[in-house]
Amino acid sequence: MSNMISKEKIYNVLISCVFTLSVLSMLFLFSCKNRTQNNVQSNSLLEVDKTIDNDLFPNTQTWHAGNECICILFGYGYNDDDFVSSITQSLYKKYGAEEDGGLIKAIVFPDDFKRGTRSIAAELPLLVGEKQLRGIITLGAPENTHFALAHIQDSRAPVENFPIISFFPQDNVSGMEGTSDIILDKAQDTNEDASLENEHTQVFVSDVPDFIFRSIAYSLALDAPLPKNADLQTHLKAIIGNRDFTRYVDPETGLPSINHFILK
Repeated sequence: MSNMISKEKIYNVLISCVFTLSVLSMLFLFSCKNRTQNNVQSNSLLEVDKTIDNDLFPNTQTWHAGNECICILFGYGYNDDDFVSSITQSLYKKYGAEEDGGLIKAIVFPDDFKRGTRSIAAELPLLVGEKQLRGIITLGAPENTHFALAHIQDSRAPVENFPIISFFPQDNVSGMEGTSDIILDKAQDTNEDASLENEHTQVFVSDVPDFIFRSIAYSLALDAPLPKNADLQTHLKAIIGNRDFTRYVDPETGLPSINHFILK
């Protein structure tokens, strides 16, 4: 009888241990899951950075035909035939051309516009087309571009939300700040009336091809507009790499812009 009781006690102890271990395992897995979910937001920028690092190889084709596109406007200083051809061929090889079902929609000013700068506001939305937008990148945006960007945003909201990244725009400053998520500019000389000198000519920034590839990767990873807050500096660092920048300060009010930066 004592042997039987001992076996029963041992059996009961074993059952109790197994049950306890099962409960502890479930609690451990639940805890890990919660920690993972809590870290998603904090790690989002890190994941975007990894996406960019893995996405900067123009010869690696990653696209398939679809209904999405990223529009790139080549404006003042960045509309030279050789530059446009060189950068678009690299982009098409990796992401595909929009007319072939790929991701990249390249628009060149003034070649693709019928009536010059005055037609930007009306023609740019038509040139962008009807595909789902994943982002807009402008280089040397000409006058009235901000009107076109505002029209595109209004016509597609709230169904489509996409970032707009503007490099070295020549359009109205406040207008571009209002429509772009991030603006990166160069320090430029001004006339006595605060207008830009030689606004139609720009000194080419050699890092622009890298900026473009990073902007595309960033737009695809975020898939949403960037909130205009202090985190924009972190986003910009991911886009321009090791280049230094400072905030744009309005010359009239002395107030720094939240989304407008000057490349050093």
